[in-house]
Amino acid sequence: MNFFRKNFTNLFTGVLFVMACTGCSVVRERPNFLFLVIEDTSPYLLPAYGNEDIKTPNIDLLAENGVVFTNAYSNAPYCSPARSSLISGSYATTYASDWHRNNNIVPAQYFFPRYLREAGYFTVNAGKTDYNVTREVKKRYYAQAWDKMSGYRDNTKPNVSYNDPDRKEKPFFAQFNNHTTHMSRMTTVSVNHREPPRINQQHIKLPPHVPDLPDIRSDFALHLEGIEDADKWVGYFIEDLKEKGLYENTVIFFFSDHGGCLPRGKAFPYSTGLKSALIISAPKKWQYLLPSGVGTQSDRLVEFADFGPTLLSMAGIKPPDHLQGKAFMGDHVAPARDYAYNFRTNTENHFDPSRSVFDGQYHYIKYYTPYKVPGLRQSFQWGMPANLAWDSLYLTGNCPPEYTQHFEPKPKEMLFDTKADPFCLNNLADDPRYAPQLIGFRKAVSIHIRETKDLGFFPKDVRDWFVENDLSLYTWAHENNYDFDLLYQVVEKASEKNMVDVAYFVRLLDHERPEIRFWAASGLAHLAGQGDLKEIPQKLYQRLGQEEFASVVAVMAETLVKAGDQKRGLQALVKQAKKHSGFAFSSLEELRDLAREILPDIQALAENSKNAGTRFSARSILINFGLLPLHKLYEQNRIESFLEGHRSRVERWAPTLP
Repeated sequence: MNFFRKNFTNLFTGVLFVMACTGCSVVRERPNFLFLVIEDTSPYLLPAYGNEDIKTPNIDLLAENGVVFTNAYSNAPYCSPARSSLISGSYATTYASDWHRNNNIVPAQYFFPRYLREAGYFTVNAGKTDYNVTREVKKRYYAQAWDKMSGYRDNTKPNVSYNDPDRKEKPFFAQFNNHTTHMSRMTTVSVNHREPPRINQQHIKLPPHVPDLPDIRSDFALHLEGIEDADKWVGYFIEDLKEKGLYENTVIFFFSDHGGCLPRGKAFPYSTGLKSALIISAPKKWQYLLPSGVGTQSDRLVEFADFGPTLLSMAGIKPPDHLQGKAFMGDHVAPARDYAYNFRTNTENHFDPSRSVFDGQYHYIKYYTPYKVPGLRQSFQWGMPANLAWDSLYLTGNCPPEYTQHFEPKPKEMLFDTKADPFCLNNLADDPRYAPQLIGFRKAVSIHIRETKDLGFFPKDVRDWFVENDLSLYTWAHENNYDFDLLYQVVEKASEKNMVDVAYFVRLLDHERPEIRFWAASGLAHLAGQGDLKEIPQKLYQRLGQEEFASVVAVMAETLVKAGDQKRGLQALVKQAKKHSGFAFSSLEELRDLAREILPDIQALAENSKNAGTRFSARSILINFGLLPLHKLYEQNRIESFLEGHRSRVERWAPTLP
């Protein structure tokens, strides 16, 4: 038995030993629940969903004894906000836990496992705890949610005791996380050398949303290898459950934390980023709980926010009213959803929020900062050779037209027919034949952000102010009668580019709340970028000199640059960049050629700054001007040290890596 299997099985066996119960009525009346979570994996990658390039016999066994869900959505296309939605049974945007990654203060109701625990379940989180909360919140509430914990993605080193005799007669809910499919698999093995994947990359079927380049094929093959490794991991659980006599009483949820792993997947609001693989397997005793017969597929719309309420419902517990998710199995099953709702807030420094809706056929995306380019660089994903190769193809002018969209300003909204176009390549938003669908989705998004009291439109530095002052943004907003309607009104207007709104935006530059000022300035930036702001409002100059929040300064300065006053605008952005403002660097990267005159300042930051994030951001700008080879972005930035920290984790999870 190899190191990976031996150590993992030891931990899992230890957990299951205290969960086991002989002749216990509680276990017979309520199923055990086991979450097996893999990372960065879209459904199209799995044989259970039609992939013929790899074999996954253990995952296939789950499908044969369960239901394959074809319309499961992670609510967010990256890890921490998706897991925040999962663990809260609600949308992470409601609790301001949608910024990837960000510390946040949340109430105790945030963690749905506490309700299982209060009902007599033994709850275990053996792996990832990426829930966007502060250490203080963890200390305060984790004990209410979990009986036992182990470290972050550290399933081979149990750091808790499983010898409590009082736990023996309880059913269990346990969550385990696998890391073999994580994007770091691609980036880590590329730090020093790249050995050929064991899968023949020339024979695999590449999805159509990316160009066919050798590095993209190589990354794709390596990711497929990770899925085969994850399948072995699943097999260890099945074997151990059977050995301990627990298999016949355990419902297994196998799922990916979001889509991925190729470019324009993870972190982006298309189906390739938001759609998750989900297979729910049940032993004969509990198969009546499944939405359809074993070995079938279900096209029911389900979201990560639904998982918590569903587990409670399957255990016979009525989900608390504050949970926004809807149970799709069990005693308290809710009517089927008409829509699956999703959000995207940022990629590292780039605050580029969108909301999306899926109805089973059409996928709608609403962008609130359309002037932002989708493919703005961030350090982690640009450690993948696939991202670098596509980026280079575009910068050299050799990119086919169908693949340039990723690097150019977005429309304010997109609409895709996913039955005809599952990889979201053909935007139908401007086709008058789809006007009825467009109007319906636009309304659905507008209603949803209001009903859920969406806090995802707060810039990060505004959120940080609350944490620094030991305040929960969620609690503050709900206890102080915050004007959500004004926030959503200015956010929506900012995305629309209507000249009639200029006076409205200018007036709101004086508003007491920084997030309102941010979105008023964003509306002006959108107009200026289209050449529609014919005269620079004097109020913009006045407020720029008074503004204390870096996010607002950056978007005001960007507006000046786009409106024609490049000197004043760029001076303000450089000043903020020297203070390591990610918002300033995001604006400078997005401005592209308009930022040319301050390149000496950017060059100095790229070479001399002691801040790793600043060096990376500065180099990202230099690349746009051909002043730094693209591969240097990878070789010289913080990825080297960051990924070295991940190497041990990846090798522990997947010792088959070269």
